Amino acid sequence: MTLTESFRLGARGLIPALAACLAFAPGLVRPAAAESLADAVRAAVTTNPTGRAANADVKASALELLQLRGEYQPRLFLRGEAGAERFDDPERLTPSDNEDTKFNREISLTAELTLFDGYRRANLVYRNASRLDESIFGLLDASETMALNAVEAYVDLARHSRLLNVANRNIARHRDIGRQVDELVDGGKLPVSDRFEVQERLLAARLSRLEVQRAMADTAARYRAVIGHDPGGTEPVPAVGDLPMTKKDMVLHSLRNSFRLKGAGQRIAQTRFRQGITTADEKPQVTLQAGVRAGEDVAGSAGAETDAFVGLRLDWELFAGGRDARRRALQQRTLQAEEERREVVRDVREMAERSWNAYHTSIERTVLLDRRVSAARKTSAQYQDQFLAGTRSLLDVLDAERTYFNVLFENVSAEASFTFNQYRILAAQSRLAAHFDVEPADVPLEPDFAARAQQAPRATGIFKTEIRALR
Repeated sequence: MTLTESFRLGARGLIPALAACLAFAPGLVRPAAAESLADAVRAAVTTNPTGRAANADVKASALELLQLRGEYQPRLFLRGEAGAERFDDPERLTPSDNEDTKFNREISLTAELTLFDGYRRANLVYRNASRLDESIFGLLDASETMALNAVEAYVDLARHSRLLNVANRNIARHRDIGRQVDELVDGGKLPVSDRFEVQERLLAARLSRLEVQRAMADTAARYRAVIGHDPGGTEPVPAVGDLPMTKKDMVLHSLRNSFRLKGAGQRIAQTRFRQGITTADEKPQVTLQAGVRAGEDVAGSAGAETDAFVGLRLDWELFAGGRDARRRALQQRTLQAEEERREVVRDVREMAERSWNAYHTSIERTVLLDRRVSAARKTSAQYQDQFLAGTRSLLDVLDAERTYFNVLFENVSAEASFTFNQYRILAAQSRLAAHFDVEPADVPLEPDFAARAQQAPRATGIFKTEIRALR
């Protein structure tokens, strides 16, 4: 049985067992100012400018949908007119009014209500509802990305804390060896050159720690950029349960749940609704009109006059050039959106497969490195005893310590990679923010506006659904 097969057979028992040794924290004692991973993720999702920008996009899209309510309401026009007029129309005007300059005044109030517009308004509602759904999916996808960035920054901070402990342990170990060598050199049991060899290795250990400190400072800067505040202590990172058992399940769940893929589907729907909006002028337009008018000295006739009217107006553009090209252009836009969605499908599939590969590789790598750490620890201890007994050289001891340090250093990073890849599996399935019970904003997060608008008896039904106030 291969190592991979043994992991798959015992995966359910392996994860809890590894969780104990992979609970990432800088040390055994939890700092007073420790911040949990969930709190860090929540801060990143709710305060990061990227998430707040996506939040503003959702609010703007919701308001643009509500704005379309006005398309179904009457329009009221108030018009006024004043000016000097002179008419030469003897057949219509009396001799006293004909060719007489008058100062006319007129005011009117007109109401219009569109009864039929070729379904332009309905498609406007459907398109904007779909655009709102896309914005919500975009916000949710941005939240997944921010949550994953937060997890990475948090785990990386804990990893560098552990690496610093490893570097400090390496320096302390070389100092202990240096004190033993000094005693042996002073006693004439070792040449003075061994003292110089230990000093050189101690300087190399201090240089290694300096690199870790620099990397830790960079990690802290990344943490501030993602989370939004200075890093404190870290708590143990819990293991993740309920992960897919096969790569096939992983890919299927990712494609089914992907917010990015759902947003791409809404873009296809928008191109189809745009066709209905654009081609509405090919159908008749029917408008109900009513109004009143009052004026004085209007059209050359002296005196006051008033009138009122109500009626229907029909407008139908029977022919206009370029309509065929317009239809074909709209079809190409739909084709473009469909191909872009297919590209997203490939990207989501690739991310799911790569996340799965990284996760399972990190399991095997962690277990193998654990074994190497145990072997290197035993080798270092035995070489130390043999050195004191005079059967091993100082170079053997120092090389054993270097090997132990390198393997332990690599193992810390491997454990961090395993921990991070568990959460990466969730992010690939668009489940990471929900795992932490994080809601990215105080806006409606049920992206079903387009479906509700189309299922309603009339497009205006969407305005009767509850949309929480956007403050």
